[in-house]
Amino acid sequence: MSIKAVIFDLDGTLLDTLEDIAISVNYVLKEYKKEPIELERFRHLVGKGALQLIKDVLPDENQKSIEKALELFEKVYAKQYDKNTKLYEGIGKLLTFLKKRGYKLAILSNKPDSFTKLCAIKYLRKWDFEVVFGIRENVPKKPAPDGVYDIFQALHVEAKESVYVGDTDIDMITAKRANIENSIGVLWGFRDEKELRENGAKYIASSPKEMINLLLHQ
Repeated sequence: MSIKAVIFDLDGTLLDTLEDIAISVNYVLKEYKKEPIELERFRHLVGKGALQLIKDVLPDENQKSIEKALELFEKVYAKQYDKNTKLYEGIGKLLTFLKKRGYKLAILSNKPDSFTKLCAIKYLRKWDFEVVFGIRENVPKKPAPDGVYDIFQALHVEAKESVYVGDTDIDMITAKRANIENSIGVLWGFRDEKELRENGAKYIASSPKEMINLLLHQ
């Protein structure tokens, strides 16, 4: 097997962003006179994009109100996104290993595209990701495979030459729909092994070091 590219999810895979997202959402909830949500619950709320997140935390609001809440969230998060966010332990070594081995690196996130790129510049520029995509206008979000296809085209690789790495069911389903056989579900993120395996993860990595070992044996 000849692997040329590794496609990563962002939140819960490369970066621990949970606290900054939670703070930003809870600010919105306070403005709407709603009770705050505890941090751990966000592990199951994130992953479907900012709009769906706001819809899920404000289920009784109408469309216009949701749009205003989303606008407020994005305004708050723009100031908050880098206050507590950090690389997971071992991610730096993993990315350095991949670059030294000549792998092409890409990010595909359900975070808004502008924030995805901000985070990549702030935390990941050292490793020179060739493609960084969040949710873009007129491109269906994950688990639709469209973003993966765009990455294939940009990197000049095929599904069989790629590895997809993520921490949620959405990531594993995305890999499956894009015909990427080599999907790696990671356990340091927001979800558990059961969810990842049930949704098609071919491999499970409990640490970035374990992921390095997996790739060494491909």
